[in-house]
Amino acid sequence: MAEVLLNLKVRNQFGKKEARRERRAGMIPGIFYIHGESTVPVSLEEKALRSVLVSKANLLDLKFDNGRAEKCVIREVQWDPLSSRPLHVDFMGIKLTEKIRVKVAVRLVGSPAGVKEGGTLQTMLRELEIECLPLDIPADIALEVSALKIYDAIHVSDLQIEKVKILNDPAHVVVTVLPPKMEETPAAATPGEEKAEPEVIGRKKEEAEGEGEAAAGKGKDKDKEEKKEKKEKKEKK
Repeated sequence: MAEVLLNLKVRNQFGKKEARRERRAGMIPGIFYIHGESTVPVSLEEKALRSVLVSKANLLDLKFDNGRAEKCVIREVQWDPLSSRPLHVDFMGIKLTEKIRVKVAVRLVGSPAGVKEGGTLQTMLRELEIECLPLDIPADIALEVSALKIYDAIHVSDLQIEKVKILNDPAHVVVTVLPPKMEETPAAATPGEEKAEPEVIGRKKEEAEGEGEAAAGKGKDKDKEEKKEKKEKKEKK
């Protein structure tokens, strides 16, 4: 279980204007709350908050500037989508005798046998939600994946952690090894099969026009012959 100390300053002034002033000074506004007590507005150094987030500590020891000390977990951090700076943080106080729900990172151990055969390791759940007493919170959940072959998978139902209850759906896959992707190859042409020639529209049009002209020429010759026969009959009379 990772546990670190964090120093907080109790805030006496509130509002958006004051929050912006705090951020310009390198401080991040936040609140501390615990069941059955009033919410306490606080602030802390942005650098200290980032350090805690990087460490992935699950349980924090808080020390207020008025001398108060509490244990807590970080319940939520709000981020600026443009600058990626933290805007606000919520600290949830805990009691060591009461179970709490937190999310813990999944850490993969080993190199799967299926990957050595050409497969791909696919992580489906990078963290799991658990319920336990504060002092039983694991730093992470280590999964041994060396024995996984292609198509093998580890489900939530396969995991057993002492003093910890996993709240995710038991049927969900945590990690699996996918088969290699098959490359599509073009179908080979059948021997003896001739490739069809593309239809040339212009050529067909010319051929049709030529056939029309030939037919028209034959019609004219026939008319001339009929006129000639009629003339010869008149002369004989």
